[in-house]
Amino acid sequence: MKRALTLLALLPLAPGLAVAVTPDSLDIRHVAIGELHPTQPALGYRQMDYKQGRFAVDREKFFDEFCETGGQGGIDLFDEASSLKDTDSFTCTAALGTHPEDMKTVVMAPDGDMYLTDGHHTFSNYLALEGRELSVPVLITHDFSDLPDMESFWATMQEERLVWLDAPDGPITPEELPERLGRDAQADDAYRSLVYFTRGVGYKKPSTPPPFLEFYWGQWLAAQLPLDALDLSTREGYREAVIQAATLMVEVPADTVIADTATGPLTARDMGQLPAFNDKALEKLLSERGKLTYAFSLDK
Repeated sequence: MKRALTLLALLPLAPGLAVAVTPDSLDIRHVAIGELHPTQPALGYRQMDYKQGRFAVDREKFFDEFCETGGQGGIDLFDEASSLKDTDSFTCTAALGTHPEDMKTVVMAPDGDMYLTDGHHTFSNYLALEGRELSVPVLITHDFSDLPDMESFWATMQEERLVWLDAPDGPITPEELPERLGRDAQADDAYRSLVYFTRGVGYKKPSTPPPFLEFYWGQWLAAQLPLDALDLSTREGYREAVIQAATLMVEVPADTVIADTATGPLTARDMGQLPAFNDKALEKLLSERGKLTYAFSLDK
């Protein structure tokens, strides 16, 4: 089994000793978004609405995020004629792969396909706005192409915690994963979006977050807040849902097990629970340039 050393190279080997990482040492490839396969069955549609609403009025953010996904810092220069389909029409602040920790990650499978392990929302947004042929840079973190078959591949993916097999309607098999990215293929996970908007209000993403942190919080919230008790269709209703969700997050005892995973339990503390409800973060969400404002800006 071949594995790229990219992620290992970012970790210290011993106190005061680390592997040097340069763009040339990374396995970075360009691929059309439409050729990538998801490793999760669902997306948070309202979370996507936020970015698309923001992009509609903030063209700098549109290019800035694209530069970030290439590990290139942020946008440096662009103009009205710039297009993501013409990378010579804009410049980023750094070279490709300079910041590999910001890049979206992919694994290689025995069938020759690429499976996205991080970046489903980002790339689904660009797919919706720019089309499936848009070329994007990805970082190959694992090369499983020498495994004997796809059954072995999916077993390895589950062992390595690189695939999420819980859909909004319940557990699925790897064979039931969508074939492609985007809203027309991946289901809507309302709790995944709700967790996204409670970030900073009820929890803070740890510096080294557990895999699938947002999905685990979402599963826990689903058991506390039934969807039929929430109004997620309006900005005002969503605000109330965020308040209820974040309140539950901060009031649960810190040692409460939120997720019982294959590698051990994750407590509220492990999941980044804040010590108290953050009113200022909630106000920011609802401000003129807040995430919830953008998230509902495209609604008709």
